[in-house]
Amino acid sequence: MSIRRIHRVVLAPALFCLFIISFGHSSAQVSLKPADLARTPEGESTVRGTAQYLINRDGHARDGIQLGRSIFHQDFAEFKDSGCNGIPCSLRNRNATRAAPDSRFEASSCATCHSTPDGSAGYGPRDQSTFTNGNTIRTPDMFGAGLIQELAIEATEDLRKADVKHAAHITANGVNYDQGIGVKNGGGVDANLIVKPFGRKGIESHVRAFSSRAAFKHLGIQAQDAFQCPDGDKDGDGRCDGSITAGQDPDADGVADELTQGGLSLLEHYLINYPLPGRGPITTEVRRGEQIFARIGCTECHRPEMKIRQDPRIEHVTVFWNPDSKRYEAERRLQFHLIDDGYQDPDRRRTVALVVPNRQPFTANVYSDLKRHDMGPRMADANDEDGVSKSVFITRPLWGAGSYKNFLHDGSANTLDEATLRHGGEAAAARKRFAELTVKERGYVNAFLKSHVLFSVEDVLNAKIPITRGDVP
Repeated sequence: MSIRRIHRVVLAPALFCLFIISFGHSSAQVSLKPADLARTPEGESTVRGTAQYLINRDGHARDGIQLGRSIFHQDFAEFKDSGCNGIPCSLRNRNATRAAPDSRFEASSCATCHSTPDGSAGYGPRDQSTFTNGNTIRTPDMFGAGLIQELAIEATEDLRKADVKHAAHITANGVNYDQGIGVKNGGGVDANLIVKPFGRKGIESHVRAFSSRAAFKHLGIQAQDAFQCPDGDKDGDGRCDGSITAGQDPDADGVADELTQGGLSLLEHYLINYPLPGRGPITTEVRRGEQIFARIGCTECHRPEMKIRQDPRIEHVTVFWNPDSKRYEAERRLQFHLIDDGYQDPDRRRTVALVVPNRQPFTANVYSDLKRHDMGPRMADANDEDGVSKSVFITRPLWGAGSYKNFLHDGSANTLDEATLRHGGEAAAARKRFAELTVKERGYVNAFLKSHVLFSVEDVLNAKIPITRGDVP
């Protein structure tokens, strides 16, 4: 098997089309109408028109990300053959795009709630909160989802290796899961030692499982991997352990195979490769705030750096503030190589190589430890949920905090100060030190947090934010 490395300069312009290849071109590749994208067949990397071919083959992997993005933004209320959680679809109010505690549906697309910044897999403002078990949930953003997932996978590996040695449950990034509420079901990590970074309670270990759960719970769309899998999903990665039983309608809404395994794979591919949040201007106040943030103990949980051993992405994209040009600019780096496995296009009689992530180390400034903590009564939900106490939450990443308009897991805090002062339980000491800061020092901390920003992916795609660093098209 031969390996062909990508020439970055030559292929950078081509990869600029990662998300913006015309939809007609992408649809032609898989012979699907837009309404059928969620029902893409899973297939194999040697079968054209399948999800695995699109995800893994050179010249198509970029189409695969675009198709996954299309599924994310697809308004399923437009389709009569879209299922509705076992009740007539006519009861869906197409105009009710905001959630309410008694709503039948909370969204008609992923982008309904992941709406800010516009056109991105962003967060949901307070008026788009969703509701579960009597608890209010502010929709989190999905920036950097692939890196967050990989950090959790590697942390799980570290914890299980330590457990075999009867050693302390400490990861390579120095996170000690024996401290705080410890290793137990509903604790810092569950007794099975699987780190679950998705959901404010830390309920899913993989973005695929999280997406499948959200599709059914909030959109009324059943995924084959979750509902049509006789062998189940014992490792919790969101992928069926065995074969899929097609043609079933487990939620009894008259529609079978609403989100196929292939459709979910495309959605997963899109989110795994999703951009990282960016940084705004790094001023003297921002640097001072960073120092204070660490000094008062916030970085014990909101860890500034988490090292990843094997980055799963094929491309890195983020934005930064250029003080010389006084504008936001983007960085892009290609992170894959091509492998010739002998496959040839049956029509053109030419080799079509596999796209393989380089899986090199990467340091993510995620500002989280991916661990659950008891945060005390002032941050508590109304009720326990998914086996986790109402006052226990996973540390939410702060790498996009500067773009939020409201804060905490339920969006109930209007300012960063209010959010910080609501911390209690395991964070009580850090909250006390923050409360003792002067008004000026608090301002520095806030300036530091606000320098971490989300951005509109569409602004990068249409060159409103130009790519000037890394692999420049």
